[in-house]
Amino acid sequence: MTRGMAICENSEIVENVDGTFSVPSQTSQGTYKVGAIQDEWICTCPDFAFRHVVCKHVYAVQFKIALNQYVQPQEPQTVAPDAIACKFCQSIKVMRYGWKSGKQVFKCKECNRKFVEDSPFKRLKYDPELITITLDLYFKGISLRKISDHLTQMYGIEINFSTIYKWIAKYVGAMDSYVKTLVPKLSGQWHVDEMAIKVRGGKTLNGSFGKTKDGQYKWLWNVLDKESRFQLASEISQTKNEVDVVHTLKAALQMSKANPKTITSDKFGSYPMGIERTFINSPKEERPTHRRVLGGAGQKDGNQLAERLHNTIRERNKVQRGWKSDKTPLRNGQQIYFNFVRPHMTLKGKTPAEVAGIGIQGQNKWRILLETAIRQSEEKGQE
Repeated sequence: MTRGMAICENSEIVENVDGTFSVPSQTSQGTYKVGAIQDEWICTCPDFAFRHVVCKHVYAVQFKIALNQYVQPQEPQTVAPDAIACKFCQSIKVMRYGWKSGKQVFKCKECNRKFVEDSPFKRLKYDPELITITLDLYFKGISLRKISDHLTQMYGIEINFSTIYKWIAKYVGAMDSYVKTLVPKLSGQWHVDEMAIKVRGGKTLNGSFGKTKDGQYKWLWNVLDKESRFQLASEISQTKNEVDVVHTLKAALQMSKANPKTITSDKFGSYPMGIERTFINSPKEERPTHRRVLGGAGQKDGNQLAERLHNTIRERNKVQRGWKSDKTPLRNGQQIYFNFVRPHMTLKGKTPAEVAGIGIQGQNKWRILLETAIRQSEEKGQE
């Protein structure tokens, strides 16, 4: 207990978003996580793990909580962190007051009036919060029918799964047009690879993929920046040759706005010619160096980044039972989710867009991204 008090007095204890606390170690540069499960405190330190006793880190957190209760004023919090201003009296003492016709209703504590939020979505039948919930659930791997069931159970709102797909198709297109105007800061080290993916109207694949009965496989080409993990291109083709390599790399150039320094690929024979044809008009000193490596996961300094991305896409495509066409919004939506929404462990919880300097600030990244895309589209329309 004495040591816990010393930690509380001399060290910075950080409260995490999930309600746990990070307590600095006194013997190393790391931290231990302290939290409570029901009425029992737990800690990740060896002392707690092996001896099963209340450790100094738990005591330190308890002292911190007790001190905060005495130091901070005991006033109830009446304003939510994401509170909006009242439409009538401009007060920020606003609370959520249920749903009506699929839209979030707010009630002002000052004037006691109810209203819905004005936003770029104001002409929509359903609340933007609800729409972005469906986008997030879908690209996290939940099926359309399960999302529809989730909305019915959690919010009491009955929305057909086909309506949810229309939302995805409509709003992914708007966001894709917006993100293509951004210029990410990249390392210039690209990884490119191709994978077989199930798409309606494809061909039967033989060889290492085995014979398929339905004959609905095409090729998906992806380009990834090494340091930021930013996915620059995701293109579908019926064939697998240097023309498809050129098409994919040109799509990546439209996003990066600059030539890469190096391009890493596997030993597929069309890559050298495809890379040469892509950058043939660039000055010789600005052409990238081509690294041909083995693509296996066990290879040192290989093409594992692209292979890992393919595993993520393949897992999602399997749940979807394939894509209906080359122009499916699911391909671009998955790329937006990967770049702007999904945090990466290797990037210390950041998104590739954040590392590349074009990240979305805020909790609901889907909504902020979509609102920005709609505003930009309206401004262009006015011009």
